[in-house]
Amino acid sequence: MNSLKVLFTFVFFVCLLDRVKLLDNGLARTPPMGWMSWGYYMCGDNCLDNPQKCLDEELILSVADSFYNDGYQEAGYEYIVIDDCWSERERGSDGRLVPDKNRFPNGMKYIADYIHSKGLKFGMYTNVANITCMHFPGSRNHFGIDAMTFAEWGVDYIKVDGCFVGESFLNTAYIKLGHYLNKTERAIVYSCSWPYYIEYIHRKTPDYSKVAAHCNLWRNYHDVSTSWASVRIIMEHYKQEYSTLSKYHGPGGWNDPDMLIIGTDVLTEGQSRVQMSVYAMLSAPLLLSCDMTKISDYEKSLLQNMDLIAIGQDPLGIMAQPYELSYFITLWVKRHLPMKGDKYHSFSFALVNVYQSNFTVSFAPSNYGLESEGGYSVMDVFTGKYLRNVTLEDTMTVLVPFEDVILYSLYAL
Repeated sequence: MNSLKVLFTFVFFVCLLDRVKLLDNGLARTPPMGWMSWGYYMCGDNCLDNPQKCLDEELILSVADSFYNDGYQEAGYEYIVIDDCWSERERGSDGRLVPDKNRFPNGMKYIADYIHSKGLKFGMYTNVANITCMHFPGSRNHFGIDAMTFAEWGVDYIKVDGCFVGESFLNTAYIKLGHYLNKTERAIVYSCSWPYYIEYIHRKTPDYSKVAAHCNLWRNYHDVSTSWASVRIIMEHYKQEYSTLSKYHGPGGWNDPDMLIIGTDVLTEGQSRVQMSVYAMLSAPLLLSCDMTKISDYEKSLLQNMDLIAIGQDPLGIMAQPYELSYFITLWVKRHLPMKGDKYHSFSFALVNVYQSNFTVSFAPSNYGLESEGGYSVMDVFTGKYLRNVTLEDTMTVLVPFEDVILYSLYAL
């Protein structure tokens, strides 16, 4: 066993021992999959001047129909989440939040019931401040009544932002709101932006042990924008912060790199493969944000690639570890099920090239944790074809196209 292989094995088991206790409310045992409005539709409240980006009842019901009719539900996509800008500008006389009467004329319970009738789940948004990030009513001083309102509407997932409040309030607000959500006795996945605001707004170090104990998933880096450059920056962040973030990640609690922008007409097919593959390797939430009617046939096949989704939804929930094979190629390595017997894991290897030239690299898979003396069969995840078998002595040489990824799954023989 060479020194690199020893190091990999040591790091893997140390990480397992060092992983913290995550929130155990029975929810988000695998990373949530679904659709969220913000990345593509943004605030979406000016429907007269911008009807193509209108956040309204018709849009949300149409996403539910797409999931139900077009194979997304069968692939695992289930949450449909309305982000900021859904409410009236003032609370009702009873102190409750009120959906925009023009854009959501039948109210949120109607939308939830429609989504639930398809076997899907419904998500909404609030902020811990007096106002949301886009200056609609927030939940500060209303945690109890808002939690009850969301529960009565049939909400299954709540995204909670952290704009416009101080550090000390953030460190208590998410815990208190989570308490009120639990008091409703409704199963609501709790998505927090807590660590992002602590680190990037207040310039402090997040206490991930607290975050992980109270939230099902959490944002900890900047919002994705509809650009390849934004995707690259987010992936680089997770590469650089792997040693910190991987400890706070697993069934019930997930680091969230923000939405997939596949289907927004800004990524090439190769760039789409990169974002989908790296997110799956990270065991990250897979939340689309796009016009579902504009997804291309290829994008649909990629989003519904069950071999790829199986990597991301693996019950072990291990975050892939990055290695630099060269300046240009990053290798992400992930252990996952199935196992051969009770000893040998399967693996996935993602060779990622974010640069504008093709590069060829050689590597020995056994240096990255493979242990089965019987060898491994290698499958191309994008084609579903088995390519070859490899032994612990073999080296693989791979051409990685520009701004693209080669993704293999390896199964112990």
